[in-house]
Amino acid sequence: YVIAMKEQRGAKHSTIVRYKELTERIYPAIGHIKLKDLRADHLNSFYTALGKPGQNKRTGSGLSAKTILEHHRLISTVLDQAEKEGQVPFNVAAKATLPKVAKKEVNYFQPEQIAAIRDALKQEPLKWETLTHLFLLTGARRGEILGLKWANVDFKGFRVYVCNNILYTPERGVYEDTPKTERSKRYISLPAETMRMLKRYQTWQLSERLRLGEYYQDQGFVFAQDNGKPMHPDSVTDWLSKFSKRHNLPHINPHAFRHTMASMLYFNGVDSVSISKRLGHAQVSTTANIYAHLDYQSKISSAEAMLTGLGMN
Repeated sequence: YVIAMKEQRGAKHSTIVRYKELTERIYPAIGHIKLKDLRADHLNSFYTALGKPGQNKRTGSGLSAKTILEHHRLISTVLDQAEKEGQVPFNVAAKATLPKVAKKEVNYFQPEQIAAIRDALKQEPLKWETLTHLFLLTGARRGEILGLKWANVDFKGFRVYVCNNILYTPERGVYEDTPKTERSKRYISLPAETMRMLKRYQTWQLSERLRLGEYYQDQGFVFAQDNGKPMHPDSVTDWLSKFSKRHNLPHINPHAFRHTMASMLYFNGVDSVSISKRLGHAQVSTTANIYAHLDYQSKISSAEAMLTGLGMN
């Protein structure tokens, strides 16, 4: 009922898909218990069971604390609605014991690693060099980069406008959507080097469109499949993994570039509000919680080296 209500109110398709995935464990475990009979110890037992070996079908281990908390948040949302409707006197999920999520060390590249990545990219096709370069320079999410259209590349203003997102679910396949939140829609300034690379890549793409003729269904995407349709998000992750192995580089995933950009800005003394706007975080506190613990004083020179190496300093 709550999921259907969320869907009717315009919740993102990816969010609804995730809710349904979570119910696959929630329903068998506590779905038979009436709301008025649900107690905190029921939830505690459920969360403990989720952490036991075998729950993660891919690895065979227990679910992570972060994933267990996702289950808890959905249950809490359901109980919040039940409380509003007078079905329960209070939200019992508030009394449950939750697993502690250990703070992960932020994964960002060092100056010498960035230099090695950029050198290796010169040996790769222009499309992938440009795409990876944008990951590093914008700090944007994977889907946001793939959702970028030429109409939103401002060559005169040296910036791009992030307002689209490319996602994938088994039900829909690859599809286009708006970013996670309204705050995620944003302009991102870029250095002249990046804009020149984008212009060179645009010229190459135009020649490819002419070569392919009617086979190429132009939808305006900066980065597209050979037929012009949006790229599968996982294809980027797969390419970066193979790229790092080909050149004996540290493991590369799209989010590491996001952390690198944010870390460089933090180390260089940029305030949380400005970094939050560049990253498209819904709340400034999200940015601060992830990056504020970094050792600013010891890393400032490193950040300057990174920014200089990227043509941003």
